[in-house]
Amino acid sequence: MALDVSKVRYISLIRMEGGESVLNIPYAELTVDPDLIAGFVTAVIIFAKTPIRTIRKAAYDILIEVGETVLVLLVVDPVPDEAPYREKLKRILEQVETEHGDKLRHFEGDIRRFRESALGVVMEFPFSSIDLDLVPIKKKGVRIPFRVGAIDHDLEQIESFINGKRTVAEIMDLIGFTDNKVLALISILDRYEWISFKTRLTDEDVLVRTDCPEITLGMLKSQYGKPLEDILERFDGIMRVKDVAESLPYDPRALWFLINKMVEVGCLSVKKSH
Repeated sequence: MALDVSKVRYISLIRMEGGESVLNIPYAELTVDPDLIAGFVTAVIIFAKTPIRTIRKAAYDILIEVGETVLVLLVVDPVPDEAPYREKLKRILEQVETEHGDKLRHFEGDIRRFRESALGVVMEFPFSSIDLDLVPIKKKGVRIPFRVGAIDHDLEQIESFINGKRTVAEIMDLIGFTDNKVLALISILDRYEWISFKTRLTDEDVLVRTDCPEITLGMLKSQYGKPLEDILERFDGIMRVKDVAESLPYDPRALWFLINKMVEVGCLSVKKSH
């Protein structure tokens, strides 16, 4: 049974000795405060006479893997097979104990040092399934709570390869990261709204005019003048990109730039086939 990342709702790392949550990663909204879940699970694990690995609630399950210094819990929608989720939880547990076991044993109250473990968690459980054929586009997002140290460096590396032209697959080929790491980093940027995605245009695509903001259209016309107006006039929902490019007396590279620009800002869109 394959793992479905859309069912993942929350992951937490909890120090065994004191019960502190050292890393919390929300994936989806929960009706219950995640801190209450973490406290409840910790109490159950500490006081239970027999090991508990699953706690079932009406709307979700809590899967638990326990190590020497830390436990990892996963809040997930009910799934028919826990095995693929547990395999990943065990890998997370092993990595955290290897890298931070001594710090967890001699805990001084500072949880910031454990934020870098977030990347290992997201590599096992990406925030979303990424389509490799889509082109990521940069935008202004919200604060990433675990964007520190090595994670910050890796995100900067990924962002330097995002230029609105390369697909995710092409970024994978160019950057010196594993595929899993690229997908994790892209999913982080997507989750915290630092990128959106577009489909790469082809010669065969048919574009149609859309109701983009007049201020945006006016700015583009003031910048690019008649070539932009000619392009907009040609796209009637019937002509392909190739047909439009061949019908206009402009440099093909400049035309492609303007066409992509208008798709990016929402003044043109690909006509959906029925």
